[in-house]
Amino acid sequence: MKIKAKELRPTEQGRSPKLLEIETRPGYYKWWAKKSELNDLLKGLGETFSNVKDDIEKEDDLYCIYVGIARTSLRQRLNWHVNDKHTKKRVENGFLSTLRKSLSSVIAKDQYDKDKTNDFIDKLVVEFFYTGYKTKSEESTKKLLSIEKNLIGKKLRILNIMENNHPKAAKIKKRLQELRKEAKK
Repeated sequence: MKIKAKELRPTEQGRSPKLLEIETRPGYYKWWAKKSELNDLLKGLGETFSNVKDDIEKEDDLYCIYVGIARTSLRQRLNWHVNDKHTKKRVENGFLSTLRKSLSSVIAKDQYDKDKTNDFIDKLVVEFFYTGYKTKSEESTKKLLSIEKNLIGKKLRILNIMENNHPKAAKIKKRLQELRKEAKK
């Protein structure tokens, strides 16, 4: 199921109704961006669309920029990615979600800049998939990690660092790691 990230934000009445529709069970997810947002990311990473367009997964007018897994709860994981706080303690101790850490570093050049990060996330779409695996089981963890590794291996995922061995990923990962280090100061 695909949903606009901004639909997972809290409302005046409290938690997002769309977020509450997402089940609290294991699964995996893909983050998608339109070409304009993809180009913003690529520019920040020192890459061009023409150089990677055939390597990035595309569906309709969306490009997959990141994949991940939720070992226990898709709802909790997606909430963390969309609604995480950028407090000094969370940034300094590395508690921001990996996605937010990367986006804030590339887009805002500052991991403390929650507003710019949120504005960018609100332009993205997240697609999620449930699995039939038991929560917190060793079998579930192994299978989800295998799914994640397989997804990362199939196409270029510009914001995935771990297990990203795509031939064009090395330069992008190096730049992303530099940006993340600089943006944490």
